Amino acid sequence: MLEGHIVKVMSNLWDLEKGEIGTVQEIRQEMTSKLVDFYAGKVFSLLSTVWNAANTPDNYAESSTKLTKTALDAAIDRINYRAGGVRAIVGVKNSLLPITEFAGYATYDSHKQMSDPILTEALSEGWIGKYRGVNNIIGLSQTWNNPEDNTALLPENYVLVIGNNAGEFVTFGDHQWKEYTEMAPTPPYFILEACIQTGLIVDAAEAIYIIRLV
Repeated sequence: MLEGHIVKVMSNLWDLEKGEIGTVQEIRQEMTSKLVDFYAGKVFSLLSTVWNAANTPDNYAESSTKLTKTALDAAIDRINYRAGGVRAIVGVKNSLLPITEFAGYATYDSHKQMSDPILTEALSEGWIGKYRGVNNIIGLSQTWNNPEDNTALLPENYVLVIGNNAGEFVTFGDHQWKEYTEMAPTPPYFILEACIQTGLIVDAAEAIYIIRLV
């Protein structure tokens, strides 16, 4: 996968100058966050739909209704065997909730205290805890296309178990910015665009295991 992603916002310049919709820096941060959410969701959706019972029978399983300990343990064992270790378990947050009830799940601290590094990790990766030696349980926040359609953009019926050296996801440099003011309308409009190019290559398909929730 090799793609470019662009997000564009328009704002009433007078409202922006009065501070009613935040600063330009705050808008930039929100746009960057939305782009990260988008390509993280894009990669998750792509990976979850390629693996299936016909193409990758040794690295695919189905679990009825919700994630089960049996299915997840089998996936971890397979990835440990083929990839030498599990880098992350990834899914939409509510799809991963059953893990908290599995024997072998633990918070980072036996006293359930969160240090600053753990809190930072939780905010950036979306999950606190570990299971059977896997320290990165990444819960993705669901996003919706718009309030009218209210269609979820991330598949909730897949859990990915990703091993070492499965592939690479890269960004080609930092976000590129363009901003200008359209003076023709009254009030004028401030326009801000951000774009970035990303690439994904999977060169070790056996290092990824998909659990489909049916």
